[in-house]
Amino acid sequence: MAKQTTKVGLNDSLEAEINPATEDTLQKLVGFDIGEFDYIALTYVAAGDGVGEIETVTYKNGGAGGTTVATLTITYNASDEISTITKT
Repeated sequence: MAKQTTKVGLNDSLEAEINPATEDTLQKLVGFDIGEFDYIALTYVAAGDGVGEIETVTYKNGGAGGTTVATLTITYNASDEISTITKT
């Protein structure tokens, strides 16, 4: 059976439709702006909902050992779809 997908529509503050799958889109979403960075570290879900999907995205400035600029934490539902994204 083919996996069913659902389109999610997002609009920016000017009501223009934006694509939620791009870094540019995250920059446009209020609260998801990310400062200057030159390194990204990814971790993946090891078990449970979303296994094998990206769990955290850590943005750093100054390479792998540099200063963390922002972290995105992603959670998934039982259908392995993104449930929440939290920026710290």
